[in-house]
Amino acid sequence: MAYLHTINKSPEHPALTQATVALNTGDTLLFIEDGVNALIAGSLNAKAVKDIADTYPVYCLKADVQARGLMNRLPNWVTVVDFDGFVALTEQHTKTLSWF
Repeated sequence: MAYLHTINKSPEHPALTQATVALNTGDTLLFIEDGVNALIAGSLNAKAVKDIADTYPVYCLKADVQARGLMNRLPNWVTVVDFDGFVALTEQHTKTLSWF
């Protein structure tokens, strides 16, 4: 069973930590809304997420990144998806778990 874990809270919220504890083989992380702030290149949070990205795919929602002016501040190991990509990710996984 592969799960899509969505993170929509700012990096200070425990959602990311809670999600990382629950990750299993085949799972994927998708950062949306304020969660995309955890991916700012060079930040302490991005370094922590990079360790996760070595094992699990990491995506973020393009509209949320653009709304926060972060398109040029994402590391290259993050895959940016549009709404169709979000839908495709939900279809590829058994369940979607929202951490908020």
